[in-house]
Amino acid sequence: MSLLERYRLWYEYEKDCNDKMLTMLESVPPAHRNDVRFQQAVTIAGHLAACRENWLNFMTGDSDNTVAWFDKTCELATLRSRFAALEHNWTEYLTNLTEYRLAQDFSFREEGQVFSLPTEVQIVQLFGHASYHRGQVAVLVDQLGGETVDTDYVYWAVPESR
Repeated sequence: MSLLERYRLWYEYEKDCNDKMLTMLESVPPAHRNDVRFQQAVTIAGHLAACRENWLNFMTGDSDNTVAWFDKTCELATLRSRFAALEHNWTEYLTNLTEYRLAQDFSFREEGQVFSLPTEVQIVQLFGHASYHRGQVAVLVDQLGGETVDTDYVYWAVPESR
């Protein structure tokens, strides 16, 4: 399997994890949704969406169409449709990405400065970044009395390993 095929596979796993993360958030009892930790968990989930949205824009040359990295007023009700849209866009991007382009740098502008990163480095960064923040969401959901779901890769890749 090529690296690019592996990244496509990993993104299928990430989409499953996103669904599980949203399900965890939705499981928080209504009585605990006014707790500051619930908004923190929703903000983190929104941050994951913003990262995928912004980095795809950067990687495709659209540095002017970004959203706030952290929206402290993010609403749970907006996240399912937001993740569905960004997952569609990322799946399309990865489907059309070539090995040649994977090995290239991309440039982007943020806060008036121009930066350059290798495409492959940013793709790998996003996978690790998402796992980190999903763990934070799981801890907060647990503290709030919601149901957590295991998002370990091995259980997704080899379901009979459970």
